[in-house]
Amino acid sequence: MTLSQPLFAPSDIYARLQSGQADEAERMARHNLARQPADEGAQLLLAMALQNLKRHAEAIAAYQRLTEQFPASKDHWANLGTILREAGKLAESQDAYSTALELAPNDPMAHYNLGLLLMERDLYSRARQEFIDVVNAQPDFAEARVYGAMMCYECGDNPTAERLLEPWKQWTDLSDEVRVDLAWLLIQLGRVEEGEQQLRETLDNSYERPRVIALLVQLRERVNRMDEARALAAQLPAPDSIDDHTIRNEVISALAALAARGTDLKQTRVLLQQLLDLTDSERKRSNIYFSMGHVCDKLGDYSAAYDAFQRAHASQLLTAGEVVPELLDPAMEPLRISTYLIAAERHAQWRKFDGPPAAQSPVFVVGFPRSGTTMLEQMLDAHPSMRAMDERAFLQGVIERMQGFGLTYPEQVGELDEKHIVILRERYWKLVSNVVTLEPGQRLVDKNPLNMLRLPMINRLFPHAKVIVCLRHPCDVLMSCYMQSFRSPNFAILCSSLERLARGYVNAMRSWIHHADLLQPDVLIWRYEEALEDFGTQVKRAGDFLELEDASPLAHFHEHARAKGFISTPSYHQVIEPINKKALGRWRRYEEHFGPALQILAPIMQHWGYDV
Repeated sequence: MTLSQPLFAPSDIYARLQSGQADEAERMARHNLARQPADEGAQLLLAMALQNLKRHAEAIAAYQRLTEQFPASKDHWANLGTILREAGKLAESQDAYSTALELAPNDPMAHYNLGLLLMERDLYSRARQEFIDVVNAQPDFAEARVYGAMMCYECGDNPTAERLLEPWKQWTDLSDEVRVDLAWLLIQLGRVEEGEQQLRETLDNSYERPRVIALLVQLRERVNRMDEARALAAQLPAPDSIDDHTIRNEVISALAALAARGTDLKQTRVLLQQLLDLTDSERKRSNIYFSMGHVCDKLGDYSAAYDAFQRAHASQLLTAGEVVPELLDPAMEPLRISTYLIAAERHAQWRKFDGPPAAQSPVFVVGFPRSGTTMLEQMLDAHPSMRAMDERAFLQGVIERMQGFGLTYPEQVGELDEKHIVILRERYWKLVSNVVTLEPGQRLVDKNPLNMLRLPMINRLFPHAKVIVCLRHPCDVLMSCYMQSFRSPNFAILCSSLERLARGYVNAMRSWIHHADLLQPDVLIWRYEEALEDFGTQVKRAGDFLELEDASPLAHFHEHARAKGFISTPSYHQVIEPINKKALGRWRRYEEHFGPALQILAPIMQHWGYDV
């Protein structure tokens, strides 16, 4: 190629970029620049070619020259921000994006790029708001909806995530990378079949293929289809052979998930340490530390396990604290609803209304998280007359609707008139209908542990409902919660120390005890330890309480759960096993770390008859 040759048309150079011929596009752009060094279009095409070729340092220099020559162009600043973000220079990238926004404050693309950067910097709450602002300004911006929904999910805001994804089936021109991210998100939101289909549709893409296979392996493990997971894992390349950081991490994560379900726990620990060494994101390191803690616990290295859980919580606090910074104050109660108790005098003034009979009301399964609620839910779901819907916060949605009437919860729940109660009850069933269809004669099982704090609303909407409260040794509950990664920022902060968790547990139990005594619901107390000691007797108790003619299907819950597939709670791999006592007394391994937590728990332990 010589200077005597004519200039190449910019459209021809761009076509080379679009067809994956970035090296050819680079040569053509350099030829044009040799003839016309100040040509803005040729400089931009060269920068784009260098970016596509992953030659980050040269691409950065090219985009910087453009911002110096054309400082009023928001596009050049935005492009510079993007290449800096791709090169891992996140602080410099944010500066460039900020300049672009100063030049064009209302430009959706500039806000979208800033959202991507904030997401990469683990500033999830700020990224969430940027993406939502973009969607509000440009509702058909599909990529902003995907990543906005992802940030809502990470912030524990599933309802907004689902609203953002409502039109996803119309998005036919997403890149493979974004489509894979969408698939992952659909799976996390419980839409497993739809997410899996999206992954399959991108499986043939040569670049994304290893990542897609890795995600499918993790999905198969998540739905307890282990033979399929292992067969897929055999197709994965060796992690060391993968240059792309994201794909390499996904492959290692898939291998670690499989290893953790097998017998080679030492290899699992090695893989998790590799992930820690490769991962800069504190939020992702948090999840890896939780996994590391569980592996070390199974290996009997309890000191290393506790250290991993401490590190997990420290990392998790960085992102949870960004969402609800006021809760970082140890004096604040993350479960604030547990501190509001309805006085007996106020209850005496409630307007009296009846409700549907027990047979037409949900069966509510409540109890502090990690108290055995998932096992009981799967037991009930195994009965043909019962239908569970996985863990949903529908009662909280009803409470928010009540607050739209100008009434506070729980203080003013007794002031609801009959019309409002009908509206709220219809709202509840509408939410239910979006996820499950009840057959004639079936009863809904609404399992949500912290609905124990919503007993006043349960009593107002369904005064004749059967309620089962799950109990487990409080120390085992605390330790199990401390060992889990909860996405809810409030609950993540609550679980950040055993002492704080003990205070939250006591407040929640006091709320339940007070309101159960006040409202006198139809309650069965289900003790985890008693179920493990004499399962047959406890199955009969549950069957009698629910007036089931034949309670025997409840005893085969593990077979039902295995066939069910996706179970959203951390117990998904435990409830497919027959009854066993592996988790009883686990807290004793970590008793030395409980300290003041034991004294805090003492009154509630005495109330329920548990002995330290």
